[in-house]
Amino acid sequence: MDALLDETLTEFFEVAQQISRSIGVANPSDVRDRATLNGWETLASAGLLELRDRTDGEPLASGVEVALLCRSLGASLVPDPYLPSAALAGDLIARSTDPEGWWADLASGTTVYGIALSADLRRLAGPDEAEPVLWGGSGAEGYALALRREQSGWTLLRTRVPAAQPLDAISPTNALWSFAGADWEAGGSLTDADVDRVLALALTGLSADTVGALEKGLRDVVAYSGQRQAYGSHIGSFQSIQHIAADAYAAIEGMRASMLYAAWAVDELDGPDALLAGRAAKATTSAKARSIAEDIMQIYGGIGQTWEHIAHFITRRVLFDTAALGDEDTQLDEIARVRLGDN
Repeated sequence: MDALLDETLTEFFEVAQQISRSIGVANPSDVRDRATLNGWETLASAGLLELRDRTDGEPLASGVEVALLCRSLGASLVPDPYLPSAALAGDLIARSTDPEGWWADLASGTTVYGIALSADLRRLAGPDEAEPVLWGGSGAEGYALALRREQSGWTLLRTRVPAAQPLDAISPTNALWSFAGADWEAGGSLTDADVDRVLALALTGLSADTVGALEKGLRDVVAYSGQRQAYGSHIGSFQSIQHIAADAYAAIEGMRASMLYAAWAVDELDGPDALLAGRAAKATTSAKARSIAEDIMQIYGGIGQTWEHIAHFITRRVLFDTAALGDEDTQLDEIARVRLGDN
């Protein structure tokens, strides 16, 4: 268990893990013919859609709790789009003073929001984006959220997306949709600091999802290596396998530490500093996520390369997490731009 988590956070994480396992994906067959929001009612009834609601200006739950939930959802490969459709959408709506009651429908789970991204997934999209992609949402109903830059800050916008079409995304557990944004409805306003914090939460949540998926993948393959035999010995006794697993464990520990700091920073540091922490966490996880996921597949051997095995779902999950809102190079470029004063 994480040394920096107090008793309350530890209990929250344990509950989040239980809920995630109940709605997660254990086998590739679990996603066939599964609706995008199979577990949404479970998340709503547990109050998890409301974590970023505000009381006296403060969120009900911190960035750390959101990250712990994302870590749990990643470990169970939950397809329901909690991060974009609840955490980020909720944070945007709450920070913009809940225009026209948008929050109530989100919290109850009756209206599902998605976040508009650019076609390359590297940034949040504005209302004039040529080919926007919807991250989250249900595809059949609900809204897309976007931000419009103003002289004094940002305006939150939404548009209905009844005709969204599913895209052939790299990850079967991360739905993406194409849609034609039109008739954008203006909501509340956000400051630059608000947007920085939302982006920080997004980057931290993606990092946490990656950490969860890799932690679970490594635990499972280590257990497998203690059972699978080759040349009369368990493959876990081979020094080459041990080195691969040990290197992966050390790298994941570094990812986790960076992610938890970024999660704390979301609410505790100034907006620009929180965003830098989020970018650092995303760069740290993106740098080695793919190689660790591929190492897990290699330890499984031939079975790990097949459609029937769950290992490739982990690889594809972390590839999506890496691409969304920019990979390691994107984050390091932004960190360098800020640190070198090129604003």
